Amino acid sequence: MKRPTVDYLLAILVTILLISGMVMVFSASSMFAQFRYDSITYFFRKQVLWGFFSLFFMMVFSKIDYRWFNKNGRPLLLVGISILLLVGLFIFGRNVNGATRWYNLKVMRFQPTELAKLSLIIYVSYFLAHRERYLHNVKKGLLPLALVSGFTVLLILAQPDLSSAVMILLIVGALLVLSPMPFKHLVSVALPAIPLGVFVITRNPYQWKRVVGWWQALQDPAKAPYQLKQSLIGIGNGGLFGQGLGQSKQKFMFLPDSHTDFIFSIWGEEWGFIGVAVILLIFLLIFYKGITIARRSPDKFSMYLAAGITMNITLYAFINAGVVSALLPTTGLPMPFFSYGGSNLLFLSVSVGILLNISRHASQESSWMNRVEKRTDLNHVIMTAD
Repeated sequence: MKRPTVDYLLAILVTILLISGMVMVFSASSMFAQFRYDSITYFFRKQVLWGFFSLFFMMVFSKIDYRWFNKNGRPLLLVGISILLLVGLFIFGRNVNGATRWYNLKVMRFQPTELAKLSLIIYVSYFLAHRERYLHNVKKGLLPLALVSGFTVLLILAQPDLSSAVMILLIVGALLVLSPMPFKHLVSVALPAIPLGVFVITRNPYQWKRVVGWWQALQDPAKAPYQLKQSLIGIGNGGLFGQGLGQSKQKFMFLPDSHTDFIFSIWGEEWGFIGVAVILLIFLLIFYKGITIARRSPDKFSMYLAAGITMNITLYAFINAGVVSALLPTTGLPMPFFSYGGSNLLFLSVSVGILLNISRHASQESSWMNRVEKRTDLNHVIMTAD
């Protein structure tokens, strides 16, 4: 049977985002880097280095058979390593702005939450694929998933990192929706999570202030918190075609986190509505390609894994775009392939490499979903003949 090669369009789209992100890190960080480190290329040099590493690992993992992860014990081992690293943060981690999320390895800062996120996607995909017959059983189906996912999320909440914890829950929840798990089990998990989330937000003055500030911005942008107001000013300055590459005014120390969480606002200022639309269209194409790969995947594990990786990339992108434009409350979520940071960029690229490898094995004729449809049609024909 003829099988398609790796999905080169997906690889090209991700590479475009990665290169665009490196350019924007230089533009958005230049003034802050000059002020803090006396070098306009301080952050840019690091991002370029991580960009090349990321491309390398994306190519490497596109060659590694995804079925390596589909072996008994390996997904749980990855989650176990992630949990150990998350626990280790409270002993060896570096505290930055009141949050302990990184290991300081001298040459780099490593954020284990990124590894935990990918490991949990792999584990949940493996569990749903291999224990489908137990999904109707709370003790053997729902409980193990809830314990492993819940414990990982609680460790991330304790850093504290509410945004990443919520995103992981959304991705895991989406995978559960794709599975044959009974709806009542999904509701039994979702209903307690909502009041818990409200409790966590309201008991933390910093997070509650963000929600209140976002609500005020919806009512009157002039009353928005400083960071959100500066973000809206930057996007507004961009107009239809933008101010031009390197011509942002908000990067002159007006917009905090201009090269990290709010870098997409600088992109909107320099490239305008057209530039924003192009990038969001690329993310939509990545979503389409990822879901197509999931539909054509040769087995259930790769189907869940491809869907989880795709949602991880695109959910982050559109939520970040919603945050910088005041459509959603302010969070600490980065824009995939754009925001400055090595850990996020590296594990995103590894994820894309795995997705590309799944596409290498996928084919319309041998896809898991297509085989199920053929069996269903055959059974229908037999029953009709009887």
